[in-house]
Amino acid sequence: MDTRKCLACDKELRGRSDKKFCDAQCRSMHHNRNKPAHERIIQRTNKVLRKNRSLLAHFCPSGKSTVRRDVLASLGYELDKYTDVFPFSKGVYFFCYDYGYLPIQEKGQDKMLIVQKQDYMSNLNFNPWQIQIKN
Repeated sequence: MDTRKCLACDKELRGRSDKKFCDAQCRSMHHNRNKPAHERIIQRTNKVLRKNRSLLAHFCPSGKSTVRRDVLASLGYELDKYTDVFPFSKGVYFFCYDYGYLPIQEKGQDKMLIVQKQDYMSNLNFNPWQIQIKN
């Protein structure tokens, strides 16, 4: 009788004759290894967005707070990954789902004014082709 091996870790399989993996972890590992390149890019981007959102939520427990940019950067916050923008009279808020920040300068330091998204921010009809770029 042929010994069947797990497709992920190569351990001997026991149980059903059509079993391909030892457990759910091996199944997951195998499928993650065999994802197409574009799927891995999407997976990594989503992971970064979730981390960014988590950091913003951590530093903004009451709906609004200010944090130095270098503090978030040291924890792995990636400024170039966001889900939404909200132009405002004093700048542009960059959102990761329901938390966002406004880049500000305070006492000579780069800071981030972190806010929770408000209902009125979802009703924005933003047109990126109307942005005036200054040279």
